[in-house]
Amino acid sequence: MVGLNKDKQQFLIEWYEKYYDDVYRFIFIMLGDNQCCEDLVHDTFVRAFMAYERFDNRSNVKTWLFCIAKHLVIDEIRKRKRRRFISFVKEIPSPINVEQHIENKEAVTHLIESIQKLKPNYGVVIILKKVEECSTREIGEILGWSETKVRKTLSRALQSLRKIKGIEEGGDRIEQTF
Repeated sequence: MVGLNKDKQQFLIEWYEKYYDDVYRFIFIMLGDNQCCEDLVHDTFVRAFMAYERFDNRSNVKTWLFCIAKHLVIDEIRKRKRRRFISFVKEIPSPINVEQHIENKEAVTHLIESIQKLKPNYGVVIILKKVEECSTREIGEILGWSETKVRKTLSRALQSLRKIKGIEEGGDRIEQTF
């Protein structure tokens, strides 16, 4: 970082410290592969560094970083031809206490595996809304969609998740899990 504008360097350091866990969690839940996750988080911040001058503050930094991460995740899923792996759930850095929402590790593992079976866009919408607690507007910005499309996709994604998990109509337990 020698020779960099000091402001740019400081912003990038602050972003990394502030958003690393959020970006990591997002990528990890989508892919379930710890090593690949570390690489993609690194790549997310490298791309943000390379595109720093193009960031024009039309969205917030977190939204912009998630957008970069989303593209990297989709590319990785395509490379794997939809083959995904799962790691230990306790490796997920999270602002929520997983044990308070789900009584055992198997339920968490099954939920993550179920999300990974969904179409990539369904998984992204569920994670952004239910795990990262992004607003519909923020998700629309990240994905380049209208708010209506986000709401419809979320509804369809939750419906697909209910089918995968074998839950009857209503799916209250899925909503409570998040």
